[in-house]
Amino acid sequence: MNKTLLILISLIYFTFSLSSEISAQPLWQNEEALESYIDGLVQTYMEENNIAGATMGIVKDGNTLLLKGYGYADVESGTTVDPKSTLFRIGSISKMFVWTAIMQLAEQGKVDLEADINQYLTDFKIPATYSSPITLKNLMTHTAGFEDYVIGLFAKDRSRLKPLGEILADELPKRVREPGTESSYSNHGTGIAAYIVEQISGLSFSEYVEQHILDPLLMERTTFRQPLPDNLDDSMSKGYRFTEGEFKEMGFEYVPLGPVGAASSTASDMINFMKAHLQLGQLGEASILQNVTARNMQAPAFRHADAVNPMRLGFIDMSQNNIEVIGHGGDTFWFHSNMALFPRHDLGFFVSFNSDQGGGVKSEVLRDFIDHYFPEENLQADTLEVSNDYLQRFTGDYRPNRYPHERLTYLMALFNTNTISLTEEGTLRTMEDEKANFWFPVDSLVFRNTMNSRTLAFSKGETGEISRMYMKELPIIAFEKVPAISGKYLHFSLFGVTAISFLLTMGYWPLAFLSRRKYKPDYMAEYPISKWKKGVAWANGFFMLAFLAGMAVVVSAGNGEAIVFGIADSIKGLLILPLITILLTLLMVFFTFRLWRHGESGIWSRLWYTLLSLLAVAYLWQLWFWNLLGFNY
Repeated sequence: MNKTLLILISLIYFTFSLSSEISAQPLWQNEEALESYIDGLVQTYMEENNIAGATMGIVKDGNTLLLKGYGYADVESGTTVDPKSTLFRIGSISKMFVWTAIMQLAEQGKVDLEADINQYLTDFKIPATYSSPITLKNLMTHTAGFEDYVIGLFAKDRSRLKPLGEILADELPKRVREPGTESSYSNHGTGIAAYIVEQISGLSFSEYVEQHILDPLLMERTTFRQPLPDNLDDSMSKGYRFTEGEFKEMGFEYVPLGPVGAASSTASDMINFMKAHLQLGQLGEASILQNVTARNMQAPAFRHADAVNPMRLGFIDMSQNNIEVIGHGGDTFWFHSNMALFPRHDLGFFVSFNSDQGGGVKSEVLRDFIDHYFPEENLQADTLEVSNDYLQRFTGDYRPNRYPHERLTYLMALFNTNTISLTEEGTLRTMEDEKANFWFPVDSLVFRNTMNSRTLAFSKGETGEISRMYMKELPIIAFEKVPAISGKYLHFSLFGVTAISFLLTMGYWPLAFLSRRKYKPDYMAEYPISKWKKGVAWANGFFMLAFLAGMAVVVSAGNGEAIVFGIADSIKGLLILPLITILLTLLMVFFTFRLWRHGESGIWSRLWYTLLSLLAVAYLWQLWFWNLLGFNY
């Protein structure tokens, strides 16, 4: 072999080896490529979803790879987002400061994560509904067993900002399941933990966080204070709702349970917070947690099923594509944020949007980022051969176990359901944002998405029937199979039949009355039902339909604002109508007995009046069932 050929072969080998090494390097090591990719990703989502502004930060190996603002912090003035100075509301990411504080107190021996929390409470106590007490570990994994409580979660002014203990004493949620059995995300559970921080430290939560987390981490532009301090107020991004083709500026959202969602921060500050947790409590010379404490906080602490991501101590396990990801999301009405840590890659990702349509976008951006830089390597999975009869056991309606059990907000459980059906091809089908997803069995109780690695897992109840469904990437919640008595098919059908029957009646009777004045009635209507009895039924139908229509308009018009900002006066006024319906329904039932006892009118008129009376009774039962009968708020 001549010298020239040897050199050529060596060059080819060297070039191939170099290209292989370059391609094996993670793409984020090329900061220009990373910035280009993120720019395209974020700007596309912002344009498609009418989002005014966003802020973004990515850190790797202790170094900031990306710190950037997009769009506007103030549309009217044209002020753009500055990732170093513009504050965004980070919603429930605020909870990570609560859990960090709890871990600080735990490593100092001031609290015990396994102890009954009642020993730390003074203004109120947790009732002994179940034999097992609630612990701080239960609060951190959202397994305390509380119902959800949403009334007054936000406020439009500072008048409802009260001491934490006072709010929790007034709004203590009902215990609805044994602690430690399943996760159900709880704002008030986190609020109780923050209250314990106050009781143990002797400081307000804002003061504690400032002294023990924010100041050490040099997070000078982060605060839990409401309203914002004067030195930060001018830097706060506006929150927006996009309506009628333009951005409408919305007011500052006050959060009475401040520690669970009131924090305002910048992408730059959040990079410091992520660095500290990625570096096991350390940031430069500062230390907010000991290494062993930080490792314990990030370790699995509760799991619904083997195929489902575990809950960590405060951290939500967002792992996907077989890549470990922990963090937390956060939502207010106008701001939507995501913080994700990749512990094994020393990588942190933070994004926040300042418009109402950012809720789904914050999750899509993170998912796209993971798919781009950590693509799923194992898309194949063996299908378990089972019969359609076996698969049929998993079909039905499922609802998140996070819903109010008391008060009128119990109605949320009726609307928030997921339906699982069986296809002819032998797969399960679910609908998500009007998009069908299909799932094939890979184990006796585990199903995998046909297009990606998303996974569903199920569990059985005491009778051996399927009772729970879990989503792999959503460990903070379980989905319970809905019993027929509270299913949407029964109640929507009954409400529908009632509404249609009374609408037909309210239209037909006036027309029939006018017709009889002009023409001689036939023998079937020779002795029609009296005007008094018809008037009662007509009025009852009017008040029933007015209540249903009014509630639908009020609740849907502001996307729930009439409840989470406190029960609106319009809802309080509407709740008077069912009380009138009780009286009118009693009169209808009484009149029905008289119609049959005295043989009044024709048989068909009596049957129809009887049907209306029964439907009115059923309607009242439905209102009672969903806590809409009376003033339950």
